[in-house]
Amino acid sequence: MTATKKILVMARDDAEEAMRVAAGLTIFGHEVRFLFADEFEVTPRFEENAELLELADVDEITTLVPFAECEQVSADQAAMFLAEADVTLVL
Repeated sequence: MTATKKILVMARDDAEEAMRVAAGLTIFGHEVRFLFADEFEVTPRFEENAELLELADVDEITTLVPFAECEQVSADQAAMFLAEADVTLVL
């Protein structure tokens, strides 16, 4: 049995792919935290992928810049997320 990991998924260049990856990681029971590192254009496809995060129960969705309805965090808080994560994926 694989141990549960704390995973930070950071959307830097490809938010849609990052959201799909984050949702998929929850299938294995990992604790997933999601961080938007930039502002992205909200398209219908983007919204579909954002819904995947909700369906996958990714509860902690944050952003470094004011974006959509996400909770904005400071650079220090983002650094804390990095330190707390067992694995970080940047997409």
